[in-house]
Amino acid sequence: MVLERLDIKNGSEESPIKAKVGKQLLFALIGTFIAAIGVRLIVVSGLGADAISTLVLGILQHVSLKFGTISMLFNGIVLVIIFFYDRKMIGFGSLINSFGLGFCLNLLDWLGLLHQIPKGTEYPSIILGSIVFGIGTGIYLLADAGSAAYESLMILIKRGLHSTVKTARILLDATFFLTGFLLGGHIGLGTLIVLLVMGPSLEVTLNQLPKRKFFRVRAVK
Repeated sequence: MVLERLDIKNGSEESPIKAKVGKQLLFALIGTFIAAIGVRLIVVSGLGADAISTLVLGILQHVSLKFGTISMLFNGIVLVIIFFYDRKMIGFGSLINSFGLGFCLNLLDWLGLLHQIPKGTEYPSIILGSIVFGIGTGIYLLADAGSAAYESLMILIKRGLHSTVKTARILLDATFFLTGFLLGGHIGLGTLIVLLVMGPSLEVTLNQLPKRKFFRVRAVK
């Protein structure tokens, strides 16, 4: 008992916790910023986008707000819903990703970065964007610091319908794609590219990065 008290007093119990939180914060921030770059590359290609970006692009046809601002508003509304449904799903990473993604998109816009791409590079842009988006999302998920707004909404649907994650994701994506399209968003071949490329990129990131000790957040416990 004496040794245990000395260990706690000397901070041996606190250090691992601080180290874990530090990594979670770092991964959440870096992952969110990288994901924002991926989203930007996808959107500027003009060939189509992921589900939530399609919805945002559709909304942009009717309001004079920035892409990132609409993203933040949408994620904020979703987080409020999730908070009253199951607040345990929300962590500080949820806030970083939900509002940080929109902030980073607005920052890129303010800096004048990725406003447009050279003619003829639309397909390379959307392919690269899908890969980068998957990597950024994977790094964020490795933070294990709370579900992002979109993923939280997917879990809510899964629980409500008592379905599988796959079914819930398909229903959610389909709803967003359809709503975005009806509002004026563009759905094209690029949409299919995002769906085919982003998933494998995310999977590779989640499978390969944890093999390196630095990316093992849980191993720090």
